[in-house]
Amino acid sequence: MRREFEHLIYTSEDKLATIRFNRPERLNAMSFPAKKDLKAALEIAAADDSVRVLALRGEGRAFCTGIDLKDLSTGKIGADNFALWEECLRLIETMDKLVIALMHGYALGGGVQLGLACDLRIGTPSAKFGLPAAKEGLLPGLAVWRLARFVGMGRAKELALWGEPIDGNEALRIGLVTRLVSDENRDAEFDAYVAKTVANASQGARATKRAMNLAATADFESALEIYMDLQSKGLASADFEEAMRAYREKRDARWG
Repeated sequence: MRREFEHLIYTSEDKLATIRFNRPERLNAMSFPAKKDLKAALEIAAADDSVRVLALRGEGRAFCTGIDLKDLSTGKIGADNFALWEECLRLIETMDKLVIALMHGYALGGGVQLGLACDLRIGTPSAKFGLPAAKEGLLPGLAVWRLARFVGMGRAKELALWGEPIDGNEALRIGLVTRLVSDENRDAEFDAYVAKTVANASQGARATKRAMNLAATADFESALEIYMDLQSKGLASADFEEAMRAYREKRDARWG
């Protein structure tokens, strides 16, 4: 399946869907119409039971540079923009898919926020990661809620309050990205990580995502209840049966 929106391209094949941000002339900055396109594409992916992994990529020199400052400065982006953006990020966080992003070139503002909503974030050494919202008199979205979970409160405040960018090596060191791929061969190396994610996207892996998200702010008793419920569903799943059959037959599991 392929669907071309005005500001992005959505494709899906077998178990993998891909969203490619397609405003390279604006470094994939997010205008209000671009956010509407993103929400529509995410809803397609979320509703497709055949899709187990969603990959986010950016065309051109950037992954995403966040809010379109040109539109913002000319009054084309209002308060409703920010609610729509958080709806998009929450869709990424809560969909029953594993979501992986290639954060190359520039991942600024909303680009960082997109990555924080994903399960796996792949960067490049030369990429620039930053949260410049304070310099614009704004807040960096719900990075105020998500970022400290990845990098700690002290580092999160430094990134958000100073707004100075860091490179990919520093992003990896502090836990903002999961892995780095080379600048020279980023697409092929990212494809390998995508393939690894698809190969591991069992019902158990997707349930693990749900459990970790739910348990992150729960007390022990609630976390245990969440775990036991999802684990019992896992034991009754076709993926578990296939995993055990593959183990007995000494082969890799093939998820349906």
